[in-house]
Amino acid sequence: MNNTPAPARFPPWLLYTLTAATCWGVWGVLAKGPSRELSGWMTQILFTFALVPSVIFAARSRNLKTGTDRRRGLFWGFVSGLIAAAGNIFFYLALEAGADTAIAVPLTNVYPLVTLFIAYFWFKERLNLIQLGGIVLAVVAIVLLSGEAKNLGQPLELLRRIGLTPWMLYSLGAMVCWGVFSATQKVSTNHVSAELSYLAWCAAFVPIALWIVATKPLNWHMSAPMLWSGLAAGALNSFGVIAAFAAYRYEGKAGIVTTLAAALQPLVTIVLALLFLGERIGRIEAAGIAVAILAAIALSQESKPAAAS
Repeated sequence: MNNTPAPARFPPWLLYTLTAATCWGVWGVLAKGPSRELSGWMTQILFTFALVPSVIFAARSRNLKTGTDRRRGLFWGFVSGLIAAAGNIFFYLALEAGADTAIAVPLTNVYPLVTLFIAYFWFKERLNLIQLGGIVLAVVAIVLLSGEAKNLGQPLELLRRIGLTPWMLYSLGAMVCWGVFSATQKVSTNHVSAELSYLAWCAAFVPIALWIVATKPLNWHMSAPMLWSGLAAGALNSFGVIAAFAAYRYEGKAGIVTTLAAALQPLVTIVLALLFLGERIGRIEAAGIAVAILAAIALSQESKPAAAS
């Protein structure tokens, strides 16, 4: 009789994390047009409309009603949506305040550091040495693939432009909100299904959209291709969020899921842009791709549970 243990199957949390990164990476390609033509406020409105397909998908799930504490799970899901929307608003305000993209983009992209801080001190998550190395590599990859990494070659010039200006404060606000939102996703899925958490998350975007319509000047006149591109980008983004909720629900650690998805998302975007948009990359981006792949491998190396005596 062969007592050799069967090899560990591909963990579900990793599969869902890769799905989230892929959805967000494709979103990065589709969103390029709307991001150039539409204001951030209009983009947020389109994103809210684009939630409809994913809401229907989640609402029809057989796992919808699973969980142990529906009230608490719905509360944290809704709070996650409010915090995520607040992060978007901070980023739009940073752009309106004349944000220096060479600083604002890499700064907001390292939001997983906030999630890691919360995961360590609140969730008591612990990582093995390989995963800790993966975290470092992932942060490096995020900065290299941020689209503004070429400016890192002039550190003195960057330091001169850094200061507590309004756009810098808004950028810091976006980074903190996105990092906290990623952590509160995990709290919600500790109590209810990923689908129900997601529905509560979506509900938070409705009052935000109504507030934008009531207070912000919006240009509703846009071409059909721009409209459909914006809606498609929003739909992919939303399915990525569902996948992230599922990754947390299937025991994915908040620090690992958030960091891994954030590192792989720009990698997917760059590869698709190379294949379909004819774009080219430089040495910095190529190095970022290599580092992101190494980070993904390291972050997926979970410690084996101690054998029962």
